[in-house]
Amino acid sequence: MVESSRPRVHSLAIELTAHCNQQCAYCYNAWRAEGTTDHRQTSDPQSGEKLLARTRKLLASLDVGHLTLTGGEPLSTPHVWDLLELTSEQGIGAQIISNGSLVTKTIAKRLAHHQVRYVQVTLNGPTAALHGEHAGGEAYFEATLRGIRTLADQGVPIAGCMVVTHKNAGAVAETLDLWQSLGVAQIALSRFSPAGHAVAQAARLLPSRGDMIEAFDQALPFARDQGMRINATMPIPPCVMETEVYAPIGFGHCSIGTTMQEFALGPGGKLRNCTLHDRAIGGVSDILDPSVAVAELITDVEVTRYRSKIPEFCEDCLHAPSCGGGCGAAANWMLGDGPKRQPDPFLWQHIDDDFEARLAVQRSETVEHEGKK
Repeated sequence: MVESSRPRVHSLAIELTAHCNQQCAYCYNAWRAEGTTDHRQTSDPQSGEKLLARTRKLLASLDVGHLTLTGGEPLSTPHVWDLLELTSEQGIGAQIISNGSLVTKTIAKRLAHHQVRYVQVTLNGPTAALHGEHAGGEAYFEATLRGIRTLADQGVPIAGCMVVTHKNAGAVAETLDLWQSLGVAQIALSRFSPAGHAVAQAARLLPSRGDMIEAFDQALPFARDQGMRINATMPIPPCVMETEVYAPIGFGHCSIGTTMQEFALGPGGKLRNCTLHDRAIGGVSDILDPSVAVAELITDVEVTRYRSKIPEFCEDCLHAPSCGGGCGAAANWMLGDGPKRQPDPFLWQHIDDDFEARLAVQRSETVEHEGKK
């Protein structure tokens, strides 16, 4: 077997569009465009051509394990089919992150034809009220359930997701029961992480240590006794929780700078360290620039030295080399002062009195505002 001379990359997240038919409070896209598209929309042909050109350049420059097609809502644009044709042509696996509400029988059949690795769909609670509180409307609950069932009917593999927040942490068991009833056994418990649009929702949705303990206490029997494959997909700093007591639930750390990193390509052409980060690696605004060498870009110091930056609070911690203070993107979005100057807000809310007080004030103002509606 001839080895590739291209640098190996575990995964690339391709953000096909800024458009989404939902208004999720936990969305990390700072550039999102809300409520303006559905699956029948026609897209700007030039944007589709650029998307394909960028993706082809990445695949020509890098040895990519698989693609994650995301957005916005990737099924809101016909460009998703162009990308799936490309992955078939290149022999590269693709998985899709979707809210599921736009799935029709026709769409599900096409996804089955392309043999996608899976479609990941999010349910944020077992009821229309709780899911809708996170997704932007109660009607999305039944639409998402319908999409999940339609995918299953056509044999499309499904992975479940629940974004765990302060609002729904106590409903994890009921939500996992719902996933079981739908025949889905692979679940991502994705702790809410305030980045992009979601920064404005931090006071309302950021879970506490107690919230996450409650969430994982409820999830443990499903993983240990009922065969569900459950993973925590956002970092849980081990100084906040003893994650080892929740085996076999899987826990990971930020993958930036490791062999498991998933780079993100935005709709405008910026290549970023991950989907939660906003800054373009190397300051490159569009990788289509002929002067940009992608293989050199992924070895930029912003990638290779990322893990060497440890928040001052974490410097003496034995877990610092692997944990790195949690989610550096959320820390930068919420706390500023440059990359990883402070640790993850999930941790920092229990350490810094000023930050905790700020969240408390915002939470109180939110409750007062909602009470006046």
